[in-house]
Amino acid sequence: MKSAPLYTLQMTDVLRRIHAVERVLGAKKPRTLDAHLDNEFIWLQIRKIVELVTYAGITADEERYAALRAETAKNPDYTQDWKVNQILPRLVKITPHYLPIPIDGGTRQPNGLVSFLEAGPERTLERFLQIYNLAGSYLHITNPFSPTAAEAEQAKLVSRERAKAELTYLKAVLWVHAKVGLEFDEKAGGPTEAANPKTAWLVKFGVPKPNDVEVTLAEGFDSPEWADDEPSTSTI
Repeated sequence: MKSAPLYTLQMTDVLRRIHAVERVLGAKKPRTLDAHLDNEFIWLQIRKIVELVTYAGITADEERYAALRAETAKNPDYTQDWKVNQILPRLVKITPHYLPIPIDGGTRQPNGLVSFLEAGPERTLERFLQIYNLAGSYLHITNPFSPTAAEAEQAKLVSRERAKAELTYLKAVLWVHAKVGLEFDEKAGGPTEAANPKTAWLVKFGVPKPNDVEVTLAEGFDSPEWADDEPSTSTI
């Protein structure tokens, strides 16, 4: 996990977009002077949040992801990847931790180490792709010649409650989370081989200030062997 600054920037951008959506949702009047355009703005930010989380998944396992793409005969350059519905399935192949893991605030042990428990909604490839595709469906002009054009436009107008639900879900996953990276030695095995998930970034949104993101590098220990070890977390 060598790209902590980049991961921090990606998560800061996520937080910025969450705040932007919440400003629109909390406004007494449409911020664009049109509720329909406000909804489009909200869905655009939700789609970009999913995109940022996806790129962040590459960031945590960049060498492993690059090795997987190098095995592809056609266009192996991973820096050209941009489609969420292609990147996420590739991440699934290289790590079981392809999505952030929501965690609690942590409990400090007598020896100074901190233990964390998973605390949040279920995360699946299908769920994130569903949000991504749903958001995309609200970003395009409806074909006026379609027999269901009026129905489609009405669905867009009443999409705000669904958008609120999806934003709430994404916040529950991301607000306090761990991003686990796998060790990778290309000589010892390929990018899809199982590996040690010993290192993680612990991420807190809104810390120390509302617009900030705190990222801490952590090294895991298997219980109960960790009980006598010294603290091993360090702030990035």
